[in-house]
Amino acid sequence: MVRNLSIYIHYPFCLSKCPYCDFNSHIANQIDYKDYINAYSLELESFFNKTSKRKIVSIFFGGGTPSLMPISMVKEILDKIHKLWHVDDKCEITMEVNPTSFEVEKFKELKKIGINRLSVGIQSLNDQDLKFLGRNHNAKDSIKALNEVANIYDDFSFDLIYARPGQDIDQWINELRLALSFASTHLSLYQLTIEKGTSFYKDFKDQKFIMPSDELSALMFEKTNIIMTESGFINYEISNYAKKNKSCLHNLCYWLGGDYIGIGPGAHSRLYFDDDMSKRYEIIMTYLPQKWLNDNLKKGNAIKKKKQILKSNILEELILTALRTNNGLSNDILKNHNFLDLRTIFDYQKLLKIKKNNMISLEDDSIKIAKDYRFLANSVIFKVADAINFNDLR
Repeated sequence: MVRNLSIYIHYPFCLSKCPYCDFNSHIANQIDYKDYINAYSLELESFFNKTSKRKIVSIFFGGGTPSLMPISMVKEILDKIHKLWHVDDKCEITMEVNPTSFEVEKFKELKKIGINRLSVGIQSLNDQDLKFLGRNHNAKDSIKALNEVANIYDDFSFDLIYARPGQDIDQWINELRLALSFASTHLSLYQLTIEKGTSFYKDFKDQKFIMPSDELSALMFEKTNIIMTESGFINYEISNYAKKNKSCLHNLCYWLGGDYIGIGPGAHSRLYFDDDMSKRYEIIMTYLPQKWLNDNLKKGNAIKKKKQILKSNILEELILTALRTNNGLSNDILKNHNFLDLRTIFDYQKLLKIKKNNMISLEDDSIKIAKDYRFLANSVIFKVADAINFNDLR
């Protein structure tokens, strides 16, 4: 059986830095695209040497703002992947884009070279809040972009951030219903979080704005689920909603413990190598773009960290990610990582106690967070992780 593999390509440059963003993104005045193409190619080759037997089922261009890449650069990266690996005929190939006029003009060209899915960074349909979020577009730009992408792509997603300072429940409901008027197959709906190291973190500490209460945030989450379900969307992951058979395959790879490689500055990989399927590795690339570029051009890769992941850590990661999905943690997922079944690796009495409190549903072959507790997923996940039999991880 051929094992699937997903590829993430990180493009680290943006026109400006959003105040809520903690991703590896940078502003650059000048970029040597030829050198970057060579560096991406070298990094792909270094991974291919360990994964040549795999089938590529998803490719994701993220950032930063990958839609700022020249079309020719995107094409060369895709051509390189097709030259090295067997790429599945139904491979999902996604690019993150913004709704600026410059990027909208590229939508048709991106489809021509093989991008078959777009993820549009809308974030809000309110001009005042877009300004607060540091975005370079307005609501009119967003609506134009969504109409344009709907005319070109059968499969696309867009992001909205809610539970913003000053936003009330009626404002969010109206904004969400407007968003649903566009023919998208997938929406990512995130509550605003304040991350350390961002401009928002300092502003929040300085009390320049006030976040919504926990009660209001919980109500927004509840109403979001109701409206999305009524509109025919499945809440397949806590913050992600899709029409039937339109879940993001690349994201599911992350959440359900699939193998993926990440190329580009600061990119992460988690995978087993072809020659030893008993050891799973974490690989992290050099963070700073210029150093990443120099390392690749000089020695053929820019690996900053490579280590084998302990069995206990693999299991903890699977619990953390799989329980965020509506499918939960299953025996099939565990089997893919050389574990025995749920009854072997967990203290079942502890799990039954969690179930008794109606926090989880517990079947012979799976654990799922109960619908009413998905808003409190982190606390439930902690309780499930506490039930691991660490002495019997086989």
